[in-house]
Amino acid sequence: MKLKLIETAEKQKTIKKKFSFKGFSLFSGEGVSMTCEPGVENTGIIFCYKNVCIPAVAENIKFVDIHTTAITKDGVDILTIEHLMAAIWGLGIDNLKIILSSNVVPTQDGSAESFVKALLKAKIVDQKEKRQIIIFEKSETITQPEFENRYAKFEPYQKLHIECIAPFPQPIGSHTIIFEEDSKTFLEDISWSRTFLRSPIDLNDLTKWNSIRSVFKALPEDPKKSPIITFTEKEFLTPLKKEDEPARHKLLDLIGDLALVGYRIHAKLLITEPGHKFTHLIAQEIRNEINLNQNGSQKKVSQGKILPN
Repeated sequence: MKLKLIETAEKQKTIKKKFSFKGFSLFSGEGVSMTCEPGVENTGIIFCYKNVCIPAVAENIKFVDIHTTAITKDGVDILTIEHLMAAIWGLGIDNLKIILSSNVVPTQDGSAESFVKALLKAKIVDQKEKRQIIIFEKSETITQPEFENRYAKFEPYQKLHIECIAPFPQPIGSHTIIFEEDSKTFLEDISWSRTFLRSPIDLNDLTKWNSIRSVFKALPEDPKKSPIITFTEKEFLTPLKKEDEPARHKLLDLIGDLALVGYRIHAKLLITEPGHKFTHLIAQEIRNEINLNQNGSQKKVSQGKILPN
């Protein structure tokens, strides 16, 4: 993979003042909180729980089967980081320390909007050190071998430009979302999109819904009152903010997972059928290459495939 890390004239960014954020755990339904503090230059995004601090980078990803992003270190797992990571990346923040009351990042509505508002209120400021970014020197394609139509193609470009193709059965349908790196665009077009079920439920037989609720105890008995988007084979039970909201949320998740590369990326990215497992593999492939270039050794952790171009 031909990519490299370069220094730019841009300054690294953090927040001006610390703040506390309260929400709930999707897993337990209980109230949880976090405190976000300004980060030291060149330290990146760090999550802390029970005196264990975990850098939010791809080599610390823990693969889980519950459609979320988790990181792990020294026996401590931290779950559901992707929406907060997307908010951090979307606002251009490089360094931040996050201290958790639980091993689950608090949520409010299954989107990144509340995180964005809290981070903006804390004020984003420049730091002294310059920012490093990843650039692609030629076209690169990464696939997930077990999915024939799933691929991510990176091409050289002056900033991050994403074309995200998200095909789903009805009533979600297939949508293409285009995003070019910009904090205002992220806030207005992406941050508010909520997470959603990946398959329909049957209102006449709530066995499936109750099985989901056994894992995510914050979900109500009535799927129509769910904080995440629910639907049957024919219609949405949760009103959408826009008809392509689920596809926008797939892009939100993608941004949060790409942030685990640890650096901002300048490239044009075309991605089809994004999902956490695939975007974790992408982040790991890129992170592996950067580590190889910097250290001359590679910690191989991904299972993706890089195709010749």
